[in-house]
Amino acid sequence: MNELLHNLDWVLPLRSDWLTPTMRFFTLLGYEKFILFFLPLGYWAWNRTVFLRLLVLVAITALANAWLKDFWQDPRPDVALRMDHDVGESFGLPSGHAQIAVVLWCWLAYEVRRGWFWLLSAVVVAGIIFSRLYLGAHDIEDVLGGAALGITTLGAFGALHTWKGWREAPAWVHLALIVAVAALAYVTWYGLPPSYVPLLAGLMVGVLYGYRHVHFSVEVAAWRRLLAAVLGALAFLGLQWALKQIGVALSFEGQAWQGLRGLLMGLFVAALMPWLLVRLGLLRAQLQVA
Repeated sequence: MNELLHNLDWVLPLRSDWLTPTMRFFTLLGYEKFILFFLPLGYWAWNRTVFLRLLVLVAITALANAWLKDFWQDPRPDVALRMDHDVGESFGLPSGHAQIAVVLWCWLAYEVRRGWFWLLSAVVVAGIIFSRLYLGAHDIEDVLGGAALGITTLGAFGALHTWKGWREAPAWVHLALIVAVAALAYVTWYGLPPSYVPLLAGLMVGVLYGYRHVHFSVEVAAWRRLLAAVLGALAFLGLQWALKQIGVALSFEGQAWQGLRGLLMGLFVAALMPWLLVRLGLLRAQLQVA
């Protein structure tokens, strides 16, 4: 059994010039760059309430994944088998790609409630999970562990979501929980937490603030929603570039800077950009929460 869970020799004969680009595409869908690009687009042009829940869910499961990785310190497959070198020196179990893919796409399918979207989500999740094996970034134990934790996260979040007391709780309760969870993770971390832990905490605080204070509707012409998504995406890329340049120019590093970066990104996504898109007439102002 141990050999089955950790041996990737069976992957090597499957590798080919035509399949490798496909696997690289699927694995890209599980990386931070895509997720931080996809979620704001959905927030601006699809359904801000749904994508707020998705952001919180993804942040929680990403935090749990990073904590468990550093706690278990399970090595990845031999570097000689690896075709994805973006993983750096991080550990293998549980696979973050598998865990986040299950959480993001299955919850989104649950929200959409369409058979075709369930099928699409199943293909994306399977593709992402298999890509991690194909590229030698994880073994079977890693992806099974990540998928299992993703399912567990979905169950817990679903139970919380159906609890009326949680949905109607004041904003400060949600904010306090975010701060408490981030602080608990930080003080119990086995070693130094990765930089995206304070970034995620700051991001959630900023998004929650914007969600509570800047209300808008996407009930506009399709071309307006599309243009809003394009302009928002370009502006978001510009913001990330600007923050990177500021960090380099002023030698800002460390956990505090990452937390501030996350806060600014969250405020941009849920407050500043929606306000601008409403002023431009691409989205419709709304006086109350959707």
